[in-house]
Amino acid sequence: MIYLPVDSLDVRHNFALEYYLMTEKRPSEPVLMLWSTTPTVMLGKYQTAENELNRPFIAAHHIAAVRRLSGGGTIYSDQGGCQFTLITPNDNNAIDFSSGLNLIMQALNRIGIKAQMDSRNDLVVDGRKVSGSAQYLTTGYRLHHGSLLFNANLDWMAQALKIDPVKQRAKHIQSVHQRTVNLIEQQPTWTAATFKEQLTQALITITHAKTSQLTAAEETHLQQIATDKFNESAVWTANTRQFDYVHKSYLTGIGVVCVAFNLDKQQRFTALKLTGDFFSNLDLQHFEHALLGQVHQETVVAPIITRELQQAPIKGLQPQQLTALLF
Repeated sequence: MIYLPVDSLDVRHNFALEYYLMTEKRPSEPVLMLWSTTPTVMLGKYQTAENELNRPFIAAHHIAAVRRLSGGGTIYSDQGGCQFTLITPNDNNAIDFSSGLNLIMQALNRIGIKAQMDSRNDLVVDGRKVSGSAQYLTTGYRLHHGSLLFNANLDWMAQALKIDPVKQRAKHIQSVHQRTVNLIEQQPTWTAATFKEQLTQALITITHAKTSQLTAAEETHLQQIATDKFNESAVWTANTRQFDYVHKSYLTGIGVVCVAFNLDKQQRFTALKLTGDFFSNLDLQHFEHALLGQVHQETVVAPIITRELQQAPIKGLQPQQLTALLF
Protein backbone atom coordinates (compact mmCIF):
# COMPACT_ATOMS: atom_id res chain seq x y z
CA MET A 1 0.00 0.00 0.00
CA ILE A 2 1.05 3.59 -0.72
CA TYR A 3 0.42 6.38 1.81
CA LEU A 4 0.05 9.78 0.15
CA PRO A 5 0.18 12.77 2.55
CA VAL A 6 -2.37 15.50 1.77
CA ASP A 7 -1.90 19.00 3.22
CA SER A 8 -4.63 20.79 1.26
CA LEU A 9 -7.80 21.87 3.10
CA ASP A 10 -9.57 22.54 -0.22
CA VAL A 11 -12.12 19.80 -0.89
CA ARG A 12 -12.01 20.48 -4.64
CA HIS A 13 -8.25 19.85 -4.72
CA ASN A 14 -8.64 16.67 -2.70
CA PHE A 15 -11.46 15.29 -4.84
CA ALA A 16 -9.38 16.17 -7.91
CA LEU A 17 -6.50 14.17 -6.42
CA GLU A 18 -8.76 11.15 -5.95
CA TYR A 19 -10.00 11.42 -9.53
CA TYR A 20 -6.49 11.85 -10.92
CA LEU A 21 -5.25 8.75 -9.13
CA MET A 22 -8.23 6.71 -10.35
CA THR A 23 -8.23 7.78 -13.98
CA GLU A 24 -4.69 8.91 -14.87
CA LYS A 25 -2.07 7.80 -12.36
CA ARG A 26 -3.68 4.34 -12.03
CA PRO A 27 -1.40 2.94 -9.30
CA SER A 28 -0.62 -0.77 -9.19
CA GLU A 29 -0.97 -0.82 -5.38
CA PRO A 30 -3.72 0.40 -3.05
CA VAL A 31 -3.45 4.05 -1.99
CA LEU A 32 -4.30 5.50 1.43
CA MET A 33 -4.88 9.20 2.16
CA LEU A 34 -6.11 11.16 5.18
CA TRP A 35 -7.12 14.77 4.74
CA SER A 36 -9.19 17.57 6.23
CA THR A 37 -11.19 20.51 4.92
CA THR A 38 -12.34 23.97 5.80
CA PRO A 39 -16.08 23.96 6.65
CA THR A 40 -17.61 22.09 3.71
CA VAL A 41 -20.77 20.29 2.65
CA MET A 42 -20.38 17.37 0.24
CA LEU A 43 -23.48 16.48 -1.76
CA GLY A 44 -23.97 12.91 -2.98
CA LYS A 45 -23.88 12.18 -6.71
CA TYR A 46 -27.61 11.45 -6.99
CA GLN A 47 -28.94 14.14 -4.64
CA THR A 48 -30.50 17.55 -5.30
CA ALA A 49 -29.13 20.53 -3.41
CA GLU A 50 -32.48 22.13 -2.63
CA ASN A 51 -33.57 18.98 -0.77
CA GLU A 52 -30.36 18.55 1.22
CA LEU A 53 -28.74 21.93 1.88
CA ASN A 54 -29.68 25.08 3.79
CA ARG A 55 -28.31 27.48 1.21
CA PRO A 56 -28.78 30.75 3.18
CA PHE A 57 -26.88 29.35 6.18
CA ILE A 58 -24.14 27.91 3.97
CA ALA A 59 -23.68 31.22 2.15
CA ALA A 60 -23.76 33.32 5.33
CA HIS A 61 -21.06 31.19 6.97
CA HIS A 62 -18.89 30.82 3.83
CA ILE A 63 -19.17 27.03 3.86
CA ALA A 64 -17.80 25.39 0.72
CA ALA A 65 -20.18 23.17 -1.26
CA VAL A 66 -19.23 20.43 -3.70
CA ARG A 67 -20.83 17.43 -5.36
CA ARG A 68 -19.08 14.09 -4.96
CA LEU A 69 -18.65 11.52 -7.71
CA SER A 70 -19.90 8.94 -5.21
CA GLY A 71 -23.47 8.23 -4.16
CA GLY A 72 -24.82 8.32 -0.63
CA GLY A 73 -25.95 11.22 1.51
CA THR A 74 -24.69 14.73 2.16
CA ILE A 75 -22.03 15.20 4.83
CA TYR A 76 -20.54 18.19 6.64
CA SER A 77 -16.81 18.36 7.35
CA ASP A 78 -14.37 20.80 8.91
CA GLN A 79 -10.95 20.78 10.56
CA GLY A 80 -12.48 19.16 13.63
CA GLY A 81 -12.53 15.88 11.76
CA CYS A 82 -10.78 14.14 8.91
CA GLN A 83 -11.57 12.29 5.72
CA PHE A 84 -10.04 9.02 4.62
CA THR A 85 -9.57 7.77 1.08
CA LEU A 86 -8.79 4.19 0.04
CA ILE A 87 -8.17 3.47 -3.64
CA THR A 88 -7.81 -0.19 -4.58
CA PRO A 89 -7.39 -2.06 -7.86
CA ASN A 90 -10.75 -3.74 -8.48
CA ASP A 91 -12.65 -5.54 -11.25
CA ASN A 92 -16.00 -5.85 -9.45
CA ASN A 93 -18.91 -3.57 -10.38
CA ALA A 94 -20.57 -3.81 -6.95
CA ILE A 95 -20.32 -1.31 -4.10
CA ASP A 96 -18.76 -3.01 -1.04
CA PHE A 97 -17.80 -1.17 2.15
CA SER A 98 -16.71 -4.11 4.29
CA SER A 99 -12.96 -4.24 3.65
CA GLY A 100 -12.43 -0.48 3.93
CA LEU A 101 -14.52 -0.08 7.07
CA ASN A 102 -12.86 -3.08 8.69
CA LEU A 103 -9.48 -1.42 8.15
CA ILE A 104 -10.68 1.88 9.66
CA MET A 105 -12.26 0.05 12.63
CA GLN A 106 -9.01 -1.85 13.20
CA ALA A 107 -7.04 1.40 13.22
CA LEU A 108 -9.52 3.11 15.54
CA ASN A 109 -9.37 0.16 17.92
CA ARG A 110 -5.58 0.42 17.91
CA ILE A 111 -5.80 4.02 19.18
CA GLY A 112 -8.38 3.22 21.84
CA ILE A 113 -11.64 3.97 20.03
CA LYS A 114 -14.26 1.22 19.80
CA ALA A 115 -16.47 1.67 16.74
CA GLN A 116 -18.85 -0.70 14.97
CA MET A 117 -20.27 -0.94 11.47
CA ASP A 118 -24.00 -0.37 11.09
CA SER A 119 -26.33 -1.89 8.50
CA ARG A 120 -25.33 0.30 5.56
CA ASN A 121 -22.16 2.36 5.43
CA ASP A 122 -21.64 4.10 8.77
CA LEU A 123 -19.41 3.57 11.77
CA VAL A 124 -21.11 4.10 15.11
CA VAL A 125 -20.12 4.40 18.76
CA ASP A 126 -22.86 3.41 21.20
CA GLY A 127 -25.35 3.59 18.34
CA ARG A 128 -24.44 7.14 17.28
CA LYS A 129 -22.79 7.92 13.96
CA VAL A 130 -19.12 8.94 13.88
CA SER A 131 -18.34 8.12 10.26
CA GLY A 132 -20.12 7.93 6.91
CA SER A 133 -18.70 6.39 3.74
CA ALA A 134 -19.30 6.43 0.01
CA GLN A 135 -17.75 4.77 -3.04
CA TYR A 136 -17.41 5.08 -6.77
CA LEU A 137 -15.84 2.85 -9.38
CA THR A 138 -13.78 3.49 -12.48
CA THR A 139 -12.38 0.90 -14.85
CA GLY A 140 -10.12 -1.28 -12.73
CA TYR A 141 -10.44 0.69 -9.47
CA ARG A 142 -12.65 1.19 -6.43
CA LEU A 143 -12.56 4.41 -4.40
CA HIS A 144 -13.85 4.30 -0.82
CA HIS A 145 -13.86 7.62 1.01
CA GLY A 146 -15.43 8.62 4.28
CA SER A 147 -15.58 11.08 7.14
CA LEU A 148 -14.56 10.76 10.78
CA LEU A 149 -16.00 13.21 13.31
CA PHE A 150 -13.57 14.06 16.09
CA ASN A 151 -14.41 17.58 17.23
CA ALA A 152 -16.53 18.82 14.34
CA ASN A 153 -18.94 21.73 14.72
CA LEU A 154 -22.15 19.73 15.11
CA ASP A 155 -24.20 22.93 15.46
CA TRP A 156 -23.11 24.04 12.00
CA MET A 157 -23.69 20.53 10.69
CA ALA A 158 -27.25 20.54 12.02
CA GLN A 159 -28.01 23.93 10.48
CA ALA A 160 -26.28 23.39 7.12
CA LEU A 161 -27.93 20.04 6.36
CA LYS A 162 -31.58 19.17 5.94
CA ILE A 163 -33.04 15.80 6.91
CA ASP A 164 -35.34 14.32 4.26
CA PRO A 165 -38.83 14.05 5.82
CA VAL A 166 -39.30 10.57 4.32
CA LYS A 167 -36.10 9.33 5.98
CA GLN A 168 -36.88 11.24 9.17
CA ARG A 169 -40.21 9.47 9.55
CA ALA A 170 -38.86 6.05 8.60
CA LYS A 171 -35.87 6.20 10.98
CA HIS A 172 -37.55 8.27 13.73
CA ILE A 173 -34.78 10.88 13.55
CA GLN A 174 -35.46 14.10 15.44
CA SER A 175 -32.24 15.96 14.57
CA VAL A 176 -28.68 15.63 13.28
CA HIS A 177 -27.48 15.97 16.88
CA GLN A 178 -29.55 12.97 17.92
CA ARG A 179 -27.76 10.56 15.60
CA THR A 180 -24.16 11.88 15.55
CA VAL A 181 -21.38 12.19 18.11
CA ASN A 182 -17.79 13.41 18.12
CA LEU A 183 -14.99 10.96 18.88
CA ILE A 184 -13.42 13.46 21.27
CA GLU A 185 -15.73 11.88 23.85
CA GLN A 186 -13.55 8.76 23.53
CA GLN A 187 -10.23 10.66 23.71
CA PRO A 188 -10.99 13.95 25.53
CA THR A 189 -7.33 15.02 25.92
CA TRP A 190 -6.63 14.91 22.18
CA THR A 191 -6.92 17.66 19.60
CA ALA A 192 -8.26 16.94 16.13
CA ALA A 193 -4.67 17.13 14.84
CA THR A 194 -3.55 14.55 17.41
CA PHE A 195 -6.38 12.24 16.37
CA LYS A 196 -5.41 12.51 12.72
CA GLU A 197 -1.73 11.85 13.50
CA GLN A 198 -2.55 8.84 15.67
CA LEU A 199 -4.93 7.39 13.09
CA THR A 200 -2.41 7.91 10.29
CA GLN A 201 0.32 6.08 12.19
CA ALA A 202 -2.05 3.25 13.08
CA LEU A 203 -3.07 2.79 9.44
CA ILE A 204 0.54 2.90 8.21
CA THR A 205 1.53 0.30 10.82
CA ILE A 206 -1.36 -2.03 9.94
CA THR A 207 -0.93 -1.78 6.16
CA HIS A 208 2.90 -1.41 6.05
CA ALA A 209 2.28 1.50 3.69
CA LYS A 210 5.14 3.25 1.93
CA THR A 211 5.01 7.06 1.81
CA SER A 212 4.99 8.74 -1.60
CA GLN A 213 4.58 12.29 -2.91
CA LEU A 214 3.11 14.02 -5.94
CA THR A 215 5.35 16.01 -8.26
CA ALA A 216 4.97 19.77 -8.71
CA ALA A 217 3.62 19.14 -12.22
CA GLU A 218 0.97 16.78 -10.85
CA GLU A 219 -0.10 19.35 -8.26
CA THR A 220 -0.51 21.95 -11.01
CA HIS A 221 -2.56 19.50 -13.07
CA LEU A 222 -4.93 18.96 -10.12
CA GLN A 223 -5.95 22.62 -10.26
CA GLN A 224 -7.42 22.11 -13.73
CA ILE A 225 -9.22 18.91 -12.72
CA ALA A 226 -10.70 20.71 -9.71
CA THR A 227 -12.04 23.48 -11.96
CA ASP A 228 -13.40 21.08 -14.58
CA LYS A 229 -14.92 18.37 -12.36
CA PHE A 230 -15.71 19.96 -8.99
CA ASN A 231 -16.95 23.46 -9.76
CA GLU A 232 -18.92 24.73 -6.77
CA SER A 233 -21.43 26.61 -8.89
CA ALA A 234 -22.61 23.31 -10.39
CA VAL A 235 -23.96 22.28 -6.97
CA TRP A 236 -26.54 25.06 -7.09
CA THR A 237 -27.56 24.70 -10.73
CA ALA A 238 -31.33 24.50 -10.44
CA ASN A 239 -33.37 21.86 -12.25
CA THR A 240 -36.36 23.94 -13.30
CA ARG A 241 -38.28 21.06 -14.91
CA GLN A 242 -41.62 20.36 -13.27
CA PHE A 243 -42.72 16.74 -12.93
CA ASP A 244 -46.30 15.50 -12.87
CA TYR A 245 -45.47 12.36 -10.92
CA VAL A 246 -43.07 12.15 -7.97
CA HIS A 247 -42.75 8.82 -6.14
CA LYS A 248 -40.37 8.70 -3.17
CA SER A 249 -39.65 6.01 -0.59
CA TYR A 250 -37.12 5.19 2.11
CA LEU A 251 -35.96 1.58 1.68
CA THR A 252 -34.19 0.00 4.65
CA GLY A 253 -30.53 -0.69 3.91
CA ILE A 254 -30.74 1.21 0.61
CA GLY A 255 -31.72 4.77 1.43
CA VAL A 256 -34.06 7.33 -0.10
CA VAL A 257 -35.04 6.58 -3.70
CA CYS A 258 -37.12 9.07 -5.69
CA VAL A 259 -38.37 8.81 -9.27
CA ALA A 260 -40.04 11.80 -10.90
CA PHE A 261 -41.48 11.61 -14.39
CA ASN A 262 -43.84 13.02 -17.01
CA LEU A 263 -46.00 11.09 -19.48
CA ASP A 264 -47.56 12.13 -22.78
CA LYS A 265 -51.11 11.35 -23.91
CA GLN A 266 -49.97 7.92 -25.10
CA GLN A 267 -48.58 7.23 -21.61
CA ARG A 268 -44.99 7.31 -22.80
CA PHE A 269 -42.18 8.76 -20.69
CA THR A 270 -41.26 12.27 -21.84
CA ALA A 271 -39.06 13.11 -18.84
CA LEU A 272 -37.64 11.13 -15.94
CA LYS A 273 -35.30 11.84 -13.02
CA LEU A 274 -33.88 9.38 -10.49
CA THR A 275 -32.49 10.86 -7.26
CA GLY A 276 -31.65 9.72 -3.74
CA ASP A 277 -28.89 8.89 -1.28
CA PHE A 278 -28.37 5.35 -2.52
CA PHE A 279 -25.01 3.86 -3.53
CA SER A 280 -24.32 2.98 -7.14
CA ASN A 281 -22.09 3.61 -10.11
CA LEU A 282 -25.15 4.15 -12.29
CA ASP A 283 -24.89 6.66 -15.14
CA LEU A 284 -28.10 8.64 -14.65
CA GLN A 285 -28.24 10.05 -18.17
CA HIS A 286 -27.90 6.57 -19.65
CA PHE A 287 -30.52 5.14 -17.29
CA GLU A 288 -33.03 7.92 -17.89
CA HIS A 289 -32.51 7.85 -21.66
CA ALA A 290 -33.23 4.10 -21.69
CA LEU A 291 -36.76 4.78 -20.41
CA LEU A 292 -37.62 7.90 -22.41
CA GLY A 293 -40.19 7.15 -25.11
CA GLN A 294 -41.16 3.84 -23.51
CA VAL A 295 -44.76 3.10 -22.52
CA HIS A 296 -45.53 3.40 -18.81
CA GLN A 297 -46.37 -0.28 -18.40
CA GLU A 298 -44.73 -2.67 -15.97
CA THR A 299 -44.14 -5.31 -18.65
CA VAL A 300 -42.25 -2.73 -20.71
CA VAL A 301 -40.36 -1.01 -17.91
CA ALA A 302 -39.28 -4.03 -15.83
CA PRO A 303 -36.88 -5.61 -18.39
CA ILE A 304 -35.21 -2.24 -19.05
CA ILE A 305 -34.62 -1.57 -15.36
CA THR A 306 -33.33 -5.11 -14.84
CA ARG A 307 -30.85 -4.69 -17.69
CA GLU A 308 -29.63 -1.30 -16.47
CA LEU A 309 -29.14 -2.45 -12.87
CA GLN A 310 -27.28 -5.56 -13.97
CA GLN A 311 -24.71 -3.26 -15.58
CA ALA A 312 -24.55 -0.83 -12.62
CA PRO A 313 -26.31 -2.15 -9.50
CA ILE A 314 -27.81 0.08 -6.82
CA LYS A 315 -26.50 -1.38 -3.57
CA GLY A 316 -29.16 -3.51 -1.88
CA LEU A 317 -31.89 -2.67 -4.40
CA GLN A 318 -33.66 -5.32 -6.46
CA PRO A 319 -34.84 -4.26 -9.94
CA GLN A 320 -38.46 -5.04 -9.05
CA GLN A 321 -38.30 -2.55 -6.16
CA LEU A 322 -37.33 0.28 -8.50
CA THR A 323 -39.92 -0.85 -11.04
CA ALA A 324 -42.63 -0.80 -8.36
CA LEU A 325 -41.72 2.79 -7.47
CA LEU A 326 -42.73 3.88 -10.98
CA PHE A 327 -46.32 2.64 -10.52
